[in-house]
Amino acid sequence: MELAEHEALPSGTVTFLQTDIEDSSGWWEKAPEAMREALAAHDALIAQAVRANGGVVVKHLGDGCWAAFDSAPRAAAAAVDFQGRQQEAASDQLLPLRIRIGLHTGEIEPTEGDYFGPVVNRAARIVDLANGNQIVCSASTAGLLPGIGLRNEGTHDLRGIGSEEIFMILADGVETDPEPLRRPIKSTNLPRTHTSFLGRSEDVDNLLSFIERGEPVITLLGPGGVGKTRLAIEAAAGVSASFRGHVYFCDLVPIADADAVGEAVADIVGARRQPGMDLLESIADHLSGNNALVLLDNCEHVIDAARDVVGVLSRIDGVQVLATSREALGLAVEQQLIVDPLSAATAGVELFVDRARQRDPRFELTSDNGSAVRAVVARLDGIPLAIELAAARIRLMTPEELVARLEDGFRVLEGRGHRERHETLRETVRWSFDLLDSTEAALFTRLCVFAGGFDLASVEAVCADDELVGVDEIPDLVMALVDKSMVVSNPVAGHQRFTLLETLRAFAADELDATGTRAAHRRRHADHFLELARTQGDRFWSAAEPDAWRILDAEWTNLRAALDTYEAADELDLGASLVVALVWYANLSMRFEVFSWAQELLETPGIETHPAYTDLCGTAALGAYFTVHGSPTALAEAGLAADPTDPEGLCRATLASVAMNNTHSPEAANEVTTAWLASEPSTVGSRLWAECFRTFYLCTYDPTPEAAEWSAAATKLADETGSITAKALTAWARGQVLSYEDMDIGLSTWRDGLELARSLPGDHLVEHILDGLILHVTVRSDDLLSSLRGCRAALRGALERHYHAGTSHLFGVTAIALCRAGDATTGAHLVGAMRANGHEVRRNARRTLEDALGEELERHMAEGASLGITQAGRVAVDALDAAIARTEENSLA
Repeated sequence: MELAEHEALPSGTVTFLQTDIEDSSGWWEKAPEAMREALAAHDALIAQAVRANGGVVVKHLGDGCWAAFDSAPRAAAAAVDFQGRQQEAASDQLLPLRIRIGLHTGEIEPTEGDYFGPVVNRAARIVDLANGNQIVCSASTAGLLPGIGLRNEGTHDLRGIGSEEIFMILADGVETDPEPLRRPIKSTNLPRTHTSFLGRSEDVDNLLSFIERGEPVITLLGPGGVGKTRLAIEAAAGVSASFRGHVYFCDLVPIADADAVGEAVADIVGARRQPGMDLLESIADHLSGNNALVLLDNCEHVIDAARDVVGVLSRIDGVQVLATSREALGLAVEQQLIVDPLSAATAGVELFVDRARQRDPRFELTSDNGSAVRAVVARLDGIPLAIELAAARIRLMTPEELVARLEDGFRVLEGRGHRERHETLRETVRWSFDLLDSTEAALFTRLCVFAGGFDLASVEAVCADDELVGVDEIPDLVMALVDKSMVVSNPVAGHQRFTLLETLRAFAADELDATGTRAAHRRRHADHFLELARTQGDRFWSAAEPDAWRILDAEWTNLRAALDTYEAADELDLGASLVVALVWYANLSMRFEVFSWAQELLETPGIETHPAYTDLCGTAALGAYFTVHGSPTALAEAGLAADPTDPEGLCRATLASVAMNNTHSPEAANEVTTAWLASEPSTVGSRLWAECFRTFYLCTYDPTPEAAEWSAAATKLADETGSITAKALTAWARGQVLSYEDMDIGLSTWRDGLELARSLPGDHLVEHILDGLILHVTVRSDDLLSSLRGCRAALRGALERHYHAGTSHLFGVTAIALCRAGDATTGAHLVGAMRANGHEVRRNARRTLEDALGEELERHMAEGASLGITQAGRVAVDALDAAIARTEENSLA
């Protein structure tokens, strides 16, 4: 079907709509005649929807349709209209086709009855992200859709053309598949680069060949400043798609304590310390079964600890390590690649000219200055960082003047037959440092106390004083350091952040040590971030919550460094205050490392008499619960014995969770939720959780009007705070009450809470709570395919986040779905693993398995008891994949 001659294609700002039939090749192979009829029906429906909403069908390509609109809202209306009609028609067709739809808006002009160029390419990539029964759109389209239900799905890779922020369009009367988008969320945390990458094509090719061969460990070796990090980032970015985004960048520069290397890696890859495992074993447990590339940057100052971590990673099937270091790790499986300086005659000159033009766009390489530029590069031994530092001075000095200055600055090295390149770089940094004025130099040295980056507000708080650096001078001083390439500037989530390169940070630390003030500035740094934690912790339960999430996420490494400072100084009061201030954010954003921080503080002699003991016990107890451990009850009870008021409610939150989710003990649940409310919780977080858990208990074991009262109280408090998390949490409680009157209203309430949780940046614990609850309620009433897909999506999410408790809780509902699909044996294995790891299966799952397996149930459960949580989770996903394929095949019969 081609474009009718009388239909004019829109131009200017155009919104494209593309449809695509999921698994069309499979349908053509299995049922060609039925597929031909279904495709014709699809074409007729989409043409009707497009034209009814003022669009133009441009053409049909394979098993999809391209259409163009001069209005994004009309394009969205056409997508919703068509999807609803298609889903209704599919229920009556032999082939239940599932259609994915993508929308994208851009500036474009038609050419010869068609469209060509980047806008079209991007639109084609966007529809590729959707599953059947999903409508997705780009950020450019979403911004033109006021009043339409949208869910932010995060930033995703678009094959070969960068990335895009993607939104799901949600509409009443249209089924939306719960599966994650087809390509994974862009999980790589590789630093963004903002300068051209020059002179390393051969090195990139060599490195890529090592990665593509599957070498377990590749180490880039060379002196500081030679470009190891940039080379590693470029190569890792190039292979990110083949690792499905599972590329993890771990910068070891901020790590001062060798014992913290494993913690840093665990944090980056998302691993949690699990019971019965040390941290490295926990990392291996999390990464097992995944293809992943872990980039460990700057290993030399913690080489022994880095070697231990890499040794463990190298033994995990599918995991590769790319390390940068000034010395080899010394592992038998290590492939080493020497990173040489740039050629002084070619690539080094090209780099100098490129960076000089960034500072002065008028700069040109000429016959007059060419020899001086080459002399500068040669004098700097072709070391990229040294070249960049010199080029940054081009507005102050000509190339000829730079040569003269460098000759003076490097006089200390004259007379040596061989000059070590690390000395060349250090002297270049010294030369650049000596060109700073006194206030610039003072600020530069003080910046070394930051870990992982900083913003202007933090610099003003930590580095300003009344003598050398005035607070009003900070913005101009930071800008001057950026201009001189002494500080790197990067926009992150709409806010400017700054970092020091490893070589410069080490130099600044040495200079600050020489002044004798480094300890004082580290203390100022810690105190600032303690105050930030307290302030943002208070904002968490308010309408400002999204901003608090952003700030705490950006400053997490600095917060960890602040705790290190307090622990080193035996400042237990301040360390405990920091942990308690962060606990609700860390808990709900699933930054579970805060639980191990609390455990560290609980090992302090005499901690039992400290005022924060109860909150620290509660924090550690929550951590034990989330990783499925036998000690949460003992920790929580110890905390309550010390202070029955349980200030933050963390001890009782743990006991209520265990009673309601693990042991299914009505008596214990009633006791703890009653006592919690009787203690009149004094904080917003404690009150909300107390009222919601009481609602949970009553709806589960003793449904009375009291449940509605506590749900209403929690809802009122959430509305007063304006907190998104509070509203999502109370949707959990309110939905339980409403579901007794009308299950559809209850489900709608839970789904509203799910959208609220997903609207915040990053992972959210309430999302897992609600997702699992919806699955448990709908597993018998929903169609089988929907239940299987929902279980698979939820399990994949829990496994990705190494959330053992969440993964285990899903085994029961997954067992029910698998029983419906004819695989009760795997279901029994899953609940056996669940029980062996501290969770009791719910009665509905137990009854379903008993009906299917009878006396064989216990034997199959015993077989599953040997499975760990992660292992059982992988088994579950594989079984669900097989069940989904069988169910789809059976739909043809």
